[in-house]
Amino acid sequence: MPKLDPGKPLSRSVPELARHHLDAAIEQLDEQRNGIETAVHQGRKHLKRVRALIRLVEHCDPKHLKPTRRALSDAARSLSEVRDATALVECAGGLASYLEGRNAGDMAHPLKEAVERRRDLLALEAPSLSRLTDPVIAACRKAAQDLEGAFFGHRDEAADVLAEGRSRNHRKARATLEVCHHGGHPESFHDLRKCAQATMFQAGFLSDAWAFAMAAEADEAKALTDILGHEHDLEVLNILLHSEPHLFGAIADRDRLAELIMERRAALRHDAMTIAARLYSDGAKREMKRFAALWQLAAAKK
Repeated sequence: MPKLDPGKPLSRSVPELARHHLDAAIEQLDEQRNGIETAVHQGRKHLKRVRALIRLVEHCDPKHLKPTRRALSDAARSLSEVRDATALVECAGGLASYLEGRNAGDMAHPLKEAVERRRDLLALEAPSLSRLTDPVIAACRKAAQDLEGAFFGHRDEAADVLAEGRSRNHRKARATLEVCHHGGHPESFHDLRKCAQATMFQAGFLSDAWAFAMAAEADEAKALTDILGHEHDLEVLNILLHSEPHLFGAIADRDRLAELIMERRAALRHDAMTIAARLYSDGAKREMKRFAALWQLAAAKK
């Protein structure tokens, strides 16, 4: 996976890395070799990486970098319905073993059939593929141009810039985790997942400075991201259960399913907060100084 090069100035390495992922997103959405669903899923992952990269350096030039990141976020969101319908099918499949363990295995197959029918119906009603993908491709091309002209700090400030970017995400994650501990709204757990995704991608970008620690951090952040992703899908499934009840059979079955979904979400949240407390422990200032020193050392070796 491409990463930032400590031997290059950020004004060169950040646009180069961003362009790699933006070009990959364009290729996925333009060619759709493995179908639209796969193209959307892969394309959105590349856009998430670019947004995580921008977050690392956004404080250097917020006037230009923040609108670029937000434009990419809006572009990815415009594709979300295509992905979300498929994610619910995967979520229903993943829930099957839990339902079996709770003596409700007979609910698994009808649930999966219901969300599959909904996915297929949405696919029939969706606008043409070009209407979905063309604006996203245009947003990717504009972002690549915008990043070429942004300010990323002076060359001798790179270590401090990147350390500060990591620290900002860490502080945001800790604040979000605190809200989650006090019974936060589902959106708080979704925000925590976005912080974990940023941590995961940023650790990969910065691995030249601190390979072992960055790999361990990326693994932990991925585990947190996966758990919170499943929890979020269950929240969407729960909303669908109440907004489109006709999809899910008799009321008694719906009530039992809703109860089991809530139980599963509570267990996932508990696991997520355990990992997040470890991943985002106190001591960010000390780690920030250590990372900056290691990035400078890596740059000196180039």
